[in-house]
Amino acid sequence: MTEILIVAGEPSGDQLGGEFVEAAVRMRPDLRFFGATGTELEAAGVERVVATAELSAMGLTEVVSRLPAAWRALSRLTLEAERRGAAGAILIDSPDFNLRLAGRLARRGIPAVQYVGPTVWAWRPGRVRTLERAVRRLLVTLPFEPAVYAGTGVDAVYVGNPAVDRVPAEPPPRREVARALGADPSVPWVGLLPGSREAELRRLGPVFAEAAARIRGAVPAVEFVAPVAPGVHPETVARLLTPAATRFAGAQAGISPPVRLADRDRYAALAHCEAAIAASGTISLELALLGVPHVVAYRVSRVTWGVARLLVDVDHLALPNLIAGRRVVPELLQAAATPDALAAPVVTWLTDSGARRAVQRGLAEVREALGPSGVARRAARAALEALGLPPSLA
Repeated sequence: MTEILIVAGEPSGDQLGGEFVEAAVRMRPDLRFFGATGTELEAAGVERVVATAELSAMGLTEVVSRLPAAWRALSRLTLEAERRGAAGAILIDSPDFNLRLAGRLARRGIPAVQYVGPTVWAWRPGRVRTLERAVRRLLVTLPFEPAVYAGTGVDAVYVGNPAVDRVPAEPPPRREVARALGADPSVPWVGLLPGSREAELRRLGPVFAEAAARIRGAVPAVEFVAPVAPGVHPETVARLLTPAATRFAGAQAGISPPVRLADRDRYAALAHCEAAIAASGTISLELALLGVPHVVAYRVSRVTWGVARLLVDVDHLALPNLIAGRRVVPELLQAAATPDALAAPVVTWLTDSGARRAVQRGLAEVREALGPSGVARRAARAALEALGLPPSLA
């Protein structure tokens, strides 16, 4: 067997890793993966050395609180890769951790592929030099990123965006989805997506719940749907979205749940939403692919935000806006992400079909820019070739 280290530092990377491993093993059945895993990687057959939950963080203050665990994980993964004679490493997202790990592996002669590039186009461009030294190939997932690395020593390959593979082209009928959720198919649905990281959920969940209260105040006949991100417990989402729930008109404990949790077929639920409020991140691209108008919220600690304001050099943070090069969906940052501000565009979309269609036209442009499906297969092929492990199957 050929052993490969794979590291996912967050739930989103765990999902991406699970898809990658399944595609890679189809091409090379002799591969055996081990590393930092969550539920998705383990379901794909990866042996756990470190839990993804030990590494997941967002923002400077959150990272600082997890430093001891991160350093322990760094040492354990390095030693395990060396002990097993790993043929290479697949490092998914989480660049602050993974680029350090890549450097350690490079010094031991273990080549690494970084899957999902660091945002050097937004801040800390010096990481390009680290990539040149430590990474054999960089697999990027945003269509404008290869141009960022042109003229550098980084072998950057656009493999497409994973959201394209995940989002179904044809969701189940609305009535079928409504039955599964216990929702009313005849009224508009609004998605509430406060993120997958613990810090995001804590900061955004209660604010989204308050925004939902404002929306129902303006549009009484509305259902709220909360698709649960991979690796997140439904109970956590329910708890954080509950504070304002009891103030919804007509809500009665145990009779009419004001927020419907979708912890199974989350994309089917999202596809039938007329609008959504979402944390900044991949979920915004998934909503774009589904054609769902949404408002993006971004909240981090004051320390992280203070540093980011000095260092970040981009006009937009929401991924659809970055890809389009213009504002397609509203994005509200830090103190601007208030319940009233989050609710306002949603109320507009629910009451003005022309405004809703205008946003959908912009989202269609983003969908076209992302390219075709087959992302996991292209990523696996590009990574294996970079590691000197040419796929034996197409």
